[in-house]
Amino acid sequence: MSGFNLSELLPFYLDETDENIAALNDSLLRLEQDPADAKALAEAFRMFHSIKGASVVMGFAPVNRLTHHLESLFDQLRNKKRTLDRPVLDLTFRCLDELRDYHRELRSGGQSERDLSGLVVDVEAAVKTPSTAPAAPPVAPPPAPAVVPDVLPAIPPADGQEVVCVTVEFEPNLPLVDMKARLVASRLATRAHVVASQPPIEQLEEVESLAKFVVWVTGGGDFDELRALADVGGVARVHVETARQPEPEPTPAAVVTPTVEPPEPVTEPEPEAPASAPPPVAAVAAGEPAVGPKKAKVAETIRVDSDRLDYLMNLAGELVINKARFVDIARSLDEVFRGPNVKTLANETEERLDAILRGLDQVVGAAGGGRGTAAATGTAVASDGSIDRWAGQVRRLRDDFREIGGQLDRLRQGRDHLKTLSEAIHNLGRVTDGLQKGVLDTRMVPIGPLFERFRRVIRDLSHASGKEVVLRISGEKTELDKRMIDELSDPLIHMVRNSVDHGLEPPDVREAAGKARAGTVTLQAAQRGNSVVITVTDDGRGIDCERIRRKIAAKGLVSQAVADAMTERELVPYIWHPGLSTAETITEISGRGVGMDIVKNRIDNLSGGVDVRTTIGQGTVFTIRLPLTLAIMSSLLVRIEGEVYALPLDHIDEIVEISARQVFPVQGRPTIEIRKKIIALVSLSDLFHWGGERRPSTCDFHDLDASSKLRVVVVQNGETTIGLVVDQMIGMQEVVLKSLEKNYRTVSGLSGASILGDGRVSLILDVDAVIDLAAAR
Repeated sequence: MSGFNLSELLPFYLDETDENIAALNDSLLRLEQDPADAKALAEAFRMFHSIKGASVVMGFAPVNRLTHHLESLFDQLRNKKRTLDRPVLDLTFRCLDELRDYHRELRSGGQSERDLSGLVVDVEAAVKTPSTAPAAPPVAPPPAPAVVPDVLPAIPPADGQEVVCVTVEFEPNLPLVDMKARLVASRLATRAHVVASQPPIEQLEEVESLAKFVVWVTGGGDFDELRALADVGGVARVHVETARQPEPEPTPAAVVTPTVEPPEPVTEPEPEAPASAPPPVAAVAAGEPAVGPKKAKVAETIRVDSDRLDYLMNLAGELVINKARFVDIARSLDEVFRGPNVKTLANETEERLDAILRGLDQVVGAAGGGRGTAAATGTAVASDGSIDRWAGQVRRLRDDFREIGGQLDRLRQGRDHLKTLSEAIHNLGRVTDGLQKGVLDTRMVPIGPLFERFRRVIRDLSHASGKEVVLRISGEKTELDKRMIDELSDPLIHMVRNSVDHGLEPPDVREAAGKARAGTVTLQAAQRGNSVVITVTDDGRGIDCERIRRKIAAKGLVSQAVADAMTERELVPYIWHPGLSTAETITEISGRGVGMDIVKNRIDNLSGGVDVRTTIGQGTVFTIRLPLTLAIMSSLLVRIEGEVYALPLDHIDEIVEISARQVFPVQGRPTIEIRKKIIALVSLSDLFHWGGERRPSTCDFHDLDASSKLRVVVVQNGETTIGLVVDQMIGMQEVVLKSLEKNYRTVSGLSGASILGDGRVSLILDVDAVIDLAAAR
């Protein structure tokens, strides 16, 4: 057997197994509604069989033993030898949970210490337990194992390429021989094009025993390489040869017959091809096109390591930074060349230089003529040679002026080249934007699979709490960054658990209140601009703000007097406080106050925000707002206190310029009115310290000059709106987010940093945190 590193297949095994476990959850949920669903039973049996086969190839014996007994259990169910009852269904769900955790540990550490032996005993006992199901009708004997004849059928060449026949003989009584055959075909497909196989690959699951497996390939190259690829564990012998071509059938001689009306033709059935013969390759291409509806093209997918996508995203981010650098350089050069009539000034300067040169030539000529006259008359003129020295200086000055004229010509040429450079930078920006969007799209996945997991969560919560719960899902096609979807799972689970345990009432209480017995939990997603909004809604009792008032006073978070004065809007955010729970009793689901603070922190780490709206007797709505991606963000660059800051565009309502006369105090704080809406003014000088010192506020209404103007960016977080005073608007730009926590430390009010086109660092403001800091001061 040739050497082969199975660890290279581990990522593919884990991805496939995770998909099978998720699909099994869906099948079991369907079976819970209809235990006689034959299609769901067949799907569950097939997926358990697939996990079992893959696990034995990878060497995971605990998974193989458990799925083997689960496969036997569902074989009884699909053959109607027993009925699917609640104990069997609950046991199967427990097995899926343990299998999911087992493979999660494999993905994180390469091995798992989880013990599955207890579940193996339970499932094996369930298989042996007699069922109350009615006796099934006699089952037909299984089909005889596929036999491959010693004389291989011939196959015509495909597209002029040589067809190679690879025959694999397996060891006697080899377990899971179908998986071995699949492995052989998969390995051959990495080097050659698989034309056909016998038995066909799609029928291997139905094969109980198999002595030989034949694969026809083209473009395989070296026979020794094909032999090495087919030589896997359990293979006794591999034979590789060129497929023999069929002998041409003799063509009958032409027969002349009299012209008569032919009788009605009788069509006799064509003889069936032998079972071992592969489908013809060239014959289909040479014949007439098949009649029938055209099949839709099936989308092709490829599995890519997420780290590779992260690397591409980092490269795209660097490209965005360099694009901004080019744009800044081109803008600076344009400002240099776009002086006041540079071309006209250059022409006028050249004309003046020509005039000076002509005048100097006349001076030099006059000086020379005067010296000759003086010599003729015997008059001494500048006997010290000063005229010669001046003439030499003038000649050098004339040459320098001509050189300056040439430089001015090159300057004009440079302006023409700048136009070409600007066009190239524009095209580079267009390509960069397309590349950036393409890389972002590769990371975007629908949120539907995440939502579908909660059908199982709702099912378990309903049974644990004794409540009737209906889950509604909408917006499942909304796309979000894969990393963010992975991080969203735990926060959403906490929210759904609290909605069921705290929000929904028991069925009897709901009926007494005039509601339906079954409560409704709704998961909804929608894209709004560059953000995705996810809502978790329940139609339960709502959040009891009076209970929160008593809890925060009892825990000493605020004094009783302050608690009594707080409004419901001020009380609700305390549900995010660690250790605070409104539950009267602790249950297995919730009640310890250790969930919602995790939700808030996780969403904050994703540069998102969460809002709560509740109505007593009607229900609660949790709204999560997240950026589409964590890598690149559209922002407004502003200058404050000499530094450049980036404000996310999604949080900006408008930009206004106001006079100091429009600023008035409300409860001692500077405030403005815009379209009959009162907005508090905030200066970063009130929130941050630069170099350990606090700078004077730029919006203190006591110190403002009545004639001064203030530039204000109105920002909001979905709940609160403030006006941020800035010194200068720079413009909109896409910035690449860099983590402050990894490169420096966490700073409240800042979500990250970015590198600008000129190489400077811009800090990215966390609007939610800025609003919280402004409210707390």
